[in-house]
Amino acid sequence: MSVPESLLKVAAIFFDIIFVLLVAYVVFIFGIRIFWSFKSKRLKGKELPETKEFLRLKKGKGVIYIYAPNCKPCKLVDPVIKKLSKEIKGVPFVRINAAEDVELVRKLGVLATPTVIITERGRIREILIGPVTEGTIREKLK
Repeated sequence: MSVPESLLKVAAIFFDIIFVLLVAYVVFIFGIRIFWSFKSKRLKGKELPETKEFLRLKKGKGVIYIYAPNCKPCKLVDPVIKKLSKEIKGVPFVRINAAEDVELVRKLGVLATPTVIITERGRIREILIGPVTEGTIREKLK
């Protein structure tokens, strides 16, 4: 029993379309990641906006944690931030809900959640986009 040639052509076109869509998706995801890393490099050294939330970050090191309540990766990072804020004394932690403080998030130039911003003397020193581990944050705070 042989398969009709027209059915083989349709199947080949179908698999070609699936392959093109898969490649486009991968290129899109990597493109977004490259854009985020480029944007975050441009933000390094930038001074924090003059707001009451950031007053305690003007001296020494600090951490800004930007999250969204419905973000799954944020739910993984949230316990890490809470634990570190209790353990590391002398380093202020500021939590910003991106859904409620949209204007402040725009001022910071944040594109995705979760984002952890390490500050030093009121300036952005490091930006960590996406889920990060406790060890990574500790290392960046040294």
